[in-house]
Amino acid sequence: MCKPNHEAIAATNLQRQGFSYYYPRFIYKKTPNTKSLIRPLFPRYMFVLVEQFWRSLTGTRGISYILMSEGGPQIVADSVIDAIKSREDKSGMFQLTAPPKFYPGEKVKSLEGPLCGLPLLYEGMAGHERVKVLAELLGRKVLVTIEEKLLVAA
Repeated sequence: MCKPNHEAIAATNLQRQGFSYYYPRFIYKKTPNTKSLIRPLFPRYMFVLVEQFWRSLTGTRGISYILMSEGGPQIVADSVIDAIKSREDKSGMFQLTAPPKFYPGEKVKSLEGPLCGLPLLYEGMAGHERVKVLAELLGRKVLVTIEEKLLVAA
């Protein structure tokens, strides 16, 4: 763990000591007219690749302490790190919004409700957890709003 707001200092000092580290960050923009800030995804936490010698980490400037398990530093699975890295954009910033579940024009179907079994076309988001779909009812296409959790790919 890093000292509060010392992630960048810790990163510089870890790099000087030759440690490989991962420090996921995201772009924070409070309102449209304010300047964007780069913030850590996990404040005060950094992932450090430790192979053998880790005791020098305790004296590294910017580091307050190391999360420990029974045999040494706590180990995080590579799959967890890979999952975090998979949500980064080209500039290396973590994307807070999850990728869309469906894309406009994609064929979907409803699992339950009055539209169950009808072929539907995904049109886009309609609000929080609600989506717009085109359903063919009574010989014409009708735009309907439905809960996203009811839809699966057709």
